[in-house]
Amino acid sequence: MRQIFFAVTFAVTLIFAEICAAQDVWVAHWQSENIDVYAMDDTITSGTSDTGKYFSVSTKFVSNGQLQQVVVWKFSKFRDDMWRYETSTMDGSHTTVVIPRNGVFEFCMDRIGWSYKIVDMWYY
Repeated sequence: MRQIFFAVTFAVTLIFAEICAAQDVWVAHWQSENIDVYAMDDTITSGTSDTGKYFSVSTKFVSNGQLQQVVVWKFSKFRDDMWRYETSTMDGSHTTVVIPRNGVFEFCMDRIGWSYKIVDMWYY
């Protein structure tokens, strides 16, 4: 009886741990650099202010199964302007317009539950 109790407790713990575990989610492959990009879903943070919306996420860049670097992306939208981003690898002097189809952007927007639209070559 004691063994059954421990087996059931162990199984429930494994199931609960699997449900609550953070995941690295594959969001893009950059063929030109042979890089797979994984979003660390537990690092997504978001907010709004009087001037717009913003969110950030940490990503892992992996090549041939090896972690190359961790890059933090910060996305922001000023009022009705297009979405822009900067990363931890940029020099911090500017942001760049997000160009469709950005897997990191779309994954995070879906996770946060925010809508977006593509007009011409930009996300709004």
